Amino acid sequence: MDSAAGIVINGTANIGYINLYAIPGKNLPMEQILRKSLNRLLYSTVRTLHHQMSIGTSTAENSQMHSSTEIISKLQELRFEKPILNHRDVIDYGSTGFVADPFLFCDSDGIYHLFFEVFSPQITPTASIGHAISQDSGVSWRYDRIVFQTDRHVSFPFVFSKGGQVYLLPDLSNKGERYSPARLYRSTDFPVGWEPVADIINADHKCLDTVLFEHDGLWWAIMGGGNNDEIRVYFSEVLTAVEWVPHPENPVVTDRCEAGRPAGRPVVSDNSIIVFYQDCRKEYGSAVNAYELVQLSQTTYEDRKLTEKPVLSGVGGIAWNSGRMHHVDMQTVDDTLLIAVDGDVGWGRNQYTGSLWSIGFESVDITVDE
Repeated sequence: MDSAAGIVINGTANIGYINLYAIPGKNLPMEQILRKSLNRLLYSTVRTLHHQMSIGTSTAENSQMHSSTEIISKLQELRFEKPILNHRDVIDYGSTGFVADPFLFCDSDGIYHLFFEVFSPQITPTASIGHAISQDSGVSWRYDRIVFQTDRHVSFPFVFSKGGQVYLLPDLSNKGERYSPARLYRSTDFPVGWEPVADIINADHKCLDTVLFEHDGLWWAIMGGGNNDEIRVYFSEVLTAVEWVPHPENPVVTDRCEAGRPAGRPVVSDNSIIVFYQDCRKEYGSAVNAYELVQLSQTTYEDRKLTEKPVLSGVGGIAWNSGRMHHVDMQTVDDTLLIAVDGDVGWGRNQYTGSLWSIGFESVDITVDE
């Protein structure tokens, strides 16, 4: 993965003879044995077809963008043809199922860091946070290691800096539980050491994929709830305060499956706040929609959908992101916009494979002509 072209994985499908005696339950009727064999063969072939396309990154250049709206328009045009990371790159978390929820962090030495969920059905807990780095401005990426683990399934590693400190706000929600806190962590030994700072939100609901930003002198938290169809808002004067104030209109949005769970870091500028939400109408995480906050105060909340077309969605075919896309993170470095996304396959998923979320990356020149 240190090559100039990015990740290079040369996989070949193992499609030789079918060994009936290697199949568990070999005393089953011949029809069931053959069905099991065929399913295993198709599972292996589908995964290999998708992973053979995991060979690098691409760069979109000379894009003149002057506003958040133009950035959204450009995002809709990108196809993220080749992923930079997939589950095969993770070598320290058992038989990994997928990688997802990427968040970027750029340090003062010019190194790009990527934090993301690593899922393995064979490990307890089933998900922790992995880390990858790029030392050549995103041309190539190298998987580092698992850098954050608890006794819970963790995902959505929202990483950011404030006042010289690096913070992490992961999703701690677990299946079967009615409640989960929004727990803020602070880096003690970046990127591997983290200590809990405060449960900034600890309420009678789950805090799903919580995102934070500053606006009008306050810190704001937006999170999903319900059946991925509710939005809740909290605010605080101090980032590290315990028990932020709930918005009096909570949940501020209900019964909105097309935008009821955050899908990455908001884009905040002097005159607009754009929040990305998962579209879960067809299935979980089928696409990403962008909403602009029209009103946000301690007593009001209103948003509007920016475009009818999703900013991200599955591209079709047998591409790594053919089926669905449910996350985006953007950072600016000088005149370059960095974009990290995730995507899952379409053809073959559910029938022959589980989810195969992988991570894509693009860098876009946003130099403005004078």
